Order: sequence, then structure tokens, then C-alpha cells
Amino acid sequence: MMHPNMGSEQALRSRVADAIAVGGGVSAMVDKTGIPLGTLSKYVAQSSTASFANAAKIASAAGVTLDEIAFGSRALALHRTVEAGPDFVRLPRYDVQASAGAGINVTSELVTDIIAFERGFLRDLGAAPDHCSVIWARGDSMVPTIPDGSILVIDHSQIELVHGCIYVVNLGGDLLVKRLRRRLDSFVELVSDNPIYPVEALRPADLEHLRVVGRVVYFCRVP
Repeated sequence: MMHPNMGSEQALRSRVADAIAVGGGVSAMVDKTGIPLGTLSKYVAQSSTASFANAAKIASAAGVTLDEIAFGSRALALHRTVEAGPDFVRLPRYDVQASAGAGINVTSELVTDIIAFERGFLRDLGAAPDHCSVIWARGDSMVPTIPDGSILVIDHSQIELVHGCIYVVNLGGDLLVKRLRRRLDSFVELVSDNPIYPVEALRPADLEHLRVVGRVVYFCRVP
């Protein structure tokens, strides 16, 4: 049975084209998905319908779910409202929060909207623009560096720990934003910039529960 919101094949083609745009355009999506340039160009022109396998690759590379491509989503429609030329990258903002505190359990990873950043600005920060996304930070453990309610830009390509940098990590299902420090005894410390919070030291055996989501390359407070 057809999903009631799925609509026509042409609507599906339109959503695939939208997802390619959200993912940074044809050239960026060639590298992200491995789909040939000619094939992606046909999808953007809406002259060809993506196979299930290619739609899944496009969804993953664009930071959306396959259901959003199949049945529609606000995130895919919003890219048209962002006035962004080739010097800008559209970053998905996910409906998740990284806790600058005791930890927030990850319950949702939906794209809620799109925020445009200048590619050169992100590169100057040492980020890979096509591998970035945006989430919120909640809590006071990273004050004064990161205020409560800040928007975080995360570079998902930077998952190797660099001593002293700030990362978003998943620790046993909780999403945290912390400064990470390596120790000579192979422990990894999760450090809060707010001195009222104690340093949490993870033993080497505990590191299997730690997944680095990406490095925080930029943050700003929404007034």
C-alpha cells in the first residue's frame, strides 16, 4: 500500500533533488555517495527516479532519513528558503542537544532546519565544510567557554582525539560536549570548563563506551 504522504513519482524525484541540494549539491554528493556525476545530474533535473540503494546513499550523505525522502520532510523543503550560493554550504541542524552538564540521552536525530555557512569561514576554522552539522548545547558545565543554549557546529570528520580540543561525544547513550585530554597512563579525561564540575577520567577499558561524534569547530549564542 502506498504511504498516504508519498504522492506521485514526480514528487519523489523532487525530494531526491532537494536532498542532493541539502547535501551540498551535485559535485559534493559525488564524493559523499560514490554515485556518478551523470546519474546525480539526472536526479537533480528530475528526469530519472533514484533506485532504493541510491536514495539510501543520498539520504545518508545529506543527513536525512530515507523516510524523509520517501514521504517528505520540512528539512528538505527548507533548503529553498536559504539564499546560499556556491561559496556557502547548507548545514543540517539536528533535533538533538549535547549536554554541557550531566548528559542528555539521545532520543531523536531528525533534521529540523538548514543553516548556511560560508565555506571559507569553516575552512579557516580548520573544518571540512561538507562534513559539518549543527546541534544545540544545553547546560552550564562548559561555561564560560560555551554558554547554555549555544549552537554548536560539529565537524564529523574529526574523530581522532586531539589533546585539549572540545568534542561532542556519545558516552553510553548520553550526548555530551566536553574538552578531552589524553593522559600518559592511557586514561582519557572529560573536562568541563566550569570548575564546579569534576573531571571524569575514563579507563582504557571504559573507552569502548565512548564514541566521538565530532569536534566542535564553532559555537554561537542565540539571543
